[in-house]
Amino acid sequence: MSELQKFDTEIALPQVSDDCIADLMKQAEAMSAAHKLATVLCNTAMVPATFRGKPDDGAAAILYGAEVGLKPQQALQQVFVVHGQPAIYARTMAALLKAKGYKFSTVESTDESVTVEGVSPRGEHESSTWTIQRAKTAGYTSNKKYQTDPQAMLYAKAVSEVARKLAPDVLLGIKYTAEDLELEPVKATATRMDVQRGAEGVRAALAAKREPEPQPEPAHEDDSRDFDAEIAKASSKDELNQLMSAAQDELDDDEYERIAQAANNRWEELN
Repeated sequence: MSELQKFDTEIALPQVSDDCIADLMKQAEAMSAAHKLATVLCNTAMVPATFRGKPDDGAAAILYGAEVGLKPQQALQQVFVVHGQPAIYARTMAALLKAKGYKFSTVESTDESVTVEGVSPRGEHESSTWTIQRAKTAGYTSNKKYQTDPQAMLYAKAVSEVARKLAPDVLLGIKYTAEDLELEPVKATATRMDVQRGAEGVRAALAAKREPEPQPEPAHEDDSRDFDAEIAKASSKDELNQLMSAAQDELDDDEYERIAQAANNRWEELN
């Protein structure tokens, strides 16, 4: 037998296990199901601008959300993509970990400094302190919220840092939070926003959602609509879409997110 023949006989072909094939089939089925959901949901006003009309991005967010324990509608509200990396709100991080037995406590909270401690189910302890000076050095204070609500922004940084230290396996390597992206809003046209990618695209989408164009005749407080009641009475998905479109124009970001969750629940009931 020649050396070449010996070499050929010693080459071992890679073996693919049945478990590996089964996992691939499950993943393919999950991708197909996520895309079907995203195709419907991303054509409604009930998802953020970053996913509207983008079912492929929506499907990726749904799949990632499923990995960390979020329902499809929750994933589309809470998950972002930055430089190909998943990102979520700091409060979503904490909520996911609390559901798994992690505990968080606020040691100090002032406009100048916030300290958060966390404990894992295994008894591991971590803490993080974020000060205005630290945020300024990192370049985050260009966000106006550091002037209007510094405690909330510092808390978001501290709790997300503790969460990443305690549970990198649960959070699957989340590198950013939405609060990291909420920097000084950039004026951008709709055309430019459609072609933006990565962090700049997400920042522009967040800015568009949080700073709608001023209305010529803003509604007085007494004239504000009761969106909770209207959502509860909604009898069709089209009606819900119209309500969420109106809510996006009239409500601030925090109130819109609360209303969006109520609308998601009503959507599921109609299904």
